[in-house]
Amino acid sequence: MTTRFQMVIITKEVAMQYYQSENKLFRLFLDYERAYEWARPVLEKQIRYITEAILPAHWNDSLSCQLHNIGYKEEKAETGYLYFSEKSKSKLFVDDRFVHFTHSGSPKVEWEVFDCLKSLSPYVFAVNFEKETYGWLKPLKVFSVL
Repeated sequence: MTTRFQMVIITKEVAMQYYQSENKLFRLFLDYERAYEWARPVLEKQIRYITEAILPAHWNDSLSCQLHNIGYKEEKAETGYLYFSEKSKSKLFVDDRFVHFTHSGSPKVEWEVFDCLKSLSPYVFAVNFEKETYGWLKPLKVFSVL
């Protein structure tokens, strides 16, 4: 069975504000995914406002090496980077805002990729549209002032 995830880096302020209300973030991404063409530009502006860009220099310096270490090969794509593993039947496509991860192998390999992506930012938010599941790759540390 193939599993698909879409991941973004949420800004710190938004991540803290929507801590324990992640369903609202999920709803925004789901609405964008299923939107009519006329509604997409407005939703895309909202998503761009609450997410951070994935900087190619940071990506190349740290994550590319980590993915190579777990058996992924790299191909330069027209609008980003494509990584694939023939062994685990997985693909990872990275553009300036999103990481798209398609996986058919074992959950162990899936978690290895997630562990690599955690180093990108503490605010990586993952969404699986088919199963309607979502969450942070790394649990948020929120401190109460009470």
